[in-house]
Amino acid sequence: IAVLVLLSATASQAALIVPAGNSLVVNDTDLDVAWTQDANLFRTQAAADPNLVTSIINVTPSVTDGLGTHTMVAGDFTTSTGAMNWWGANAWVNYLNSISYAGETDWRLPIIGPVNGSTLNPNVSFDGTTDRGFNSAAVNGTASELAHLFYHELGNLAQFNTAGVAQTGFGVTNAGPFANLENSGYWSGTEAGAEYAQGANFAWIFGTANGGQGAGPKINQDGLFPYFGWAVSPGQVAPVPVPAAVYLFGSGLIGLAGLARRRMKA
Repeated sequence: IAVLVLLSATASQAALIVPAGNSLVVNDTDLDVAWTQDANLFRTQAAADPNLVTSIINVTPSVTDGLGTHTMVAGDFTTSTGAMNWWGANAWVNYLNSISYAGETDWRLPIIGPVNGSTLNPNVSFDGTTDRGFNSAAVNGTASELAHLFYHELGNLAQFNTAGVAQTGFGVTNAGPFANLENSGYWSGTEAGAEYAQGANFAWIFGTANGGQGAGPKINQDGLFPYFGWAVSPGQVAPVPVPAAVYLFGSGLIGLAGLARRRMKA
């Protein structure tokens, strides 16, 4: 009988579930999506495959966005750290789909949507009333998938509370069931638009180092605050059923063990 394995007993993480038989993903029952369990999967893959970047570029030679067409080059990726620019993150997600990673073919970057449901607001706030700033899941918890995961499900703190007062213990203090969750920044698939003067030169990001959300140049990659890609798949990954023969075999072994114990007592 297939079961779901719950990897947290706390309320903040109750929505994060690893499906039985597929530890490559973590189901997010609040958002009805699945995240890769490895939050820096590109670095892990690059360490195992020196030809990974070439394979990614072969699958996606160029990425079209609001600026036009970006031709992919090896410099879009930093294999040693796992950092990548925005075009690299999109191309890498396409690669995951090409290899049906974890059995899924609809991987994408997380979405950052407007907290007011209509227009992204670049004004800074501390209480989540705008899209740029801190505690961006406080008003509309699901507008930003990254913020929802960081705040509501992992229970992490921003550098400032909702009153704008600095607080300690911020950043990635709890990674939950995830591996390699970077204390830095993660790209979303949401391009900036008219809300920023830079327009499509920017894309929206979420900073796990301080719980801040905003937009930055798509060319950003390394430096003191590198950017990473994290893939998410719509819907949840179903548990892998235990074959009936295996279940019956296991039941038989349990039965034999019980019989042996009874005979020893006799």
